[in-house]
Amino acid sequence: PDVTLVVMTNFFAAAHEIHCKFDLKGSSYHREASEKERAKSTPVYKDLDWMREGRKIRFEKEDEVKHVRDRLEKDTLYLSSQKLIDYSLLVGIHEMKDGTTNVREHMDVVSARSPMGIQYFGLVDILTPFVAQKLLETICTGTLICRPGISCQPPKKYQKRFITFVDEEVLACTGTGAGDS
Repeated sequence: PDVTLVVMTNFFAAAHEIHCKFDLKGSSYHREASEKERAKSTPVYKDLDWMREGRKIRFEKEDEVKHVRDRLEKDTLYLSSQKLIDYSLLVGIHEMKDGTTNVREHMDVVSARSPMGIQYFGLVDILTPFVAQKLLETICTGTLICRPGISCQPPKKYQKRFITFVDEEVLACTGTGAGDS
């Protein structure tokens, strides 16, 4: 049988402490951190928390936004073609309390910097196949119980919803004259 080996950089192995984490799927049904999760020293927040706080990954130039968006689209189209779902954009935020810092990163991590902080991000949980059990979950929970915002969706629908969420709620340009999407 064919074997696929996936090697990923730990994008939280950066030079800066991560103060806040978000696990974003583009889903709205039950996608907020529970009280138990919020009580942790470094909770992992979710989509509804992200939107409620009005957060964005902000870049100074529109071409930087386009580059990240295009990369995410290509990666998620590949995942969809492999019938994979449940992946997330994991975002870790280092909040800068004393202005900017010029500490050099130890690893090649993907990040966006602003005066407020450094945001590290990447796709995680990329190996969940859309099998019969997931199809039943989609039909029973999403269709029969009328919860269209559930996370579990067929691969093409999952990918489209994820990229729409990235476009509308995640990426933004703050450069002069570029507008703040």
